[in-house]
Amino acid sequence: MHRNSYVERLTEAQILACILWSVSEGKCEEQIAERFAGDNKLVRVWIETLEQIHFIAINSFDELVVTPNGRSHLEKFNRHW
Repeated sequence: MHRNSYVERLTEAQILACILWSVSEGKCEEQIAERFAGDNKLVRVWIETLEQIHFIAINSFDELVVTPNGRSHLEKFNRHW
C-alpha cells in the first residue's frame, strides 16, 4: 500500500508522537491505521516498537494504553510542538 503524501512528510519522531497521542485518546490499532492511509503494517511496527520501549502496553481489557513513561515523553512532544 502506498502511503499518502501527508504520511510521507512525517519524520519518525512525528509518527511515534502521532501514534502515542492516538493511543492516549483511546484509539485502537485499526483506528490509528486510518490516520496513516490504512497502512496497518506501518502502525503495527510502530506499536510493537512503542511496546518494546515501554511507552505503551496492553491492559487487562486487551486495549492499548500509554504507560507512565510514555506519558512523560508525550508531554515532552507537546512542549516541543
